[in-house]
Amino acid sequence: MFEIKTPTFYKAAGTALLLLLPLHASALSLGHKPDTVLLHIPSQDVDSFRAFIRQTLNEGEAGQPKQWASSAKTGKQAVQVLLTPGASVQTQSAGQCRLLSADVSQSSKKENWKVWFCQQADGNWKISGLKSK
Repeated sequence: MFEIKTPTFYKAAGTALLLLLPLHASALSLGHKPDTVLLHIPSQDVDSFRAFIRQTLNEGEAGQPKQWASSAKTGKQAVQVLLTPGASVQTQSAGQCRLLSADVSQSSKKENWKVWFCQQADGNWKISGLKSK
């Protein structure tokens, strides 16, 4: 369904994010987050999370947050994700692009991500930029 090409130098956080997001990944600097909350999303919830991101990119109204939660694991609380899509922008080189702001949390651990996606000719979205706060 999604082609994922990840160079071997990605840190665990980058790898986890790339495995969870609907994208065709290329070289991307992801910083140093070896224990990102995203690694705690249970494997049975990954497809649901991908569908949530895809739906938010395709249908989400700019500035209107959408919430998703994983199932809870024994002894661990659910991972909570709040995505806020930005307006779609048309670029010369990448076509239609959209910024997603993500607030990710589990218990007291919180992370903030800003992820640029650009839509490909086949309708899939590709990450074109990422930063964590």
